[in-house]
Amino acid sequence: MERNYEKILESKALIRFEDCDPFGHLNNGRYIDYYLNAREDQVRDNYGLDIYALAKTTGKAWVVAANQIAYLREVKYMETVKIKTCLRWFTGSDLLMEGQMVNLDTGAIISVIWSRFTYIDVRKGQKATHDAELTALFSKVAILGEGKPEAYFEDRVKELRAQSAGSQALPEA
Repeated sequence: MERNYEKILESKALIRFEDCDPFGHLNNGRYIDYYLNAREDQVRDNYGLDIYALAKTTGKAWVVAANQIAYLREVKYMETVKIKTCLRWFTGSDLLMEGQMVNLDTGAIISVIWSRFTYIDVRKGQKATHDAELTALFSKVAILGEGKPEAYFEDRVKELRAQSAGSQALPEA
């Protein structure tokens, strides 16, 4: 029996005081940490993929190759937010994750991130290719599937800004 995987993963995060600027707003550099921590936990809990165990056993891991982030609204310390993530697309050695930080009360999107990860062989210091098991998982969970679609981050942000605050912002599978 084949397992049915959720494509859009969600979790909550409490914004901590030490991550905020003097005005009580989440520091712009700390948004990335919240997204990466949420995605790591979500992938482990929902897909059974522990990226650190994989690195330890195979010597291969993903490194962040690029981040693009848009800040749409402020978020303050001690605010609980929902973090939604998905795999938009993948190639033989790259992944593109989209994350959205959402206000729990209004459903308004606070920020959007695209993070591109490249799979590397840590021992060789070279780009690696995803094995068949990883590719099979990515095929089941990627919103847009395999290959790099012709899409721009700025266009996606405009699309999300235009959506109503209470709607499902990530595309349905």
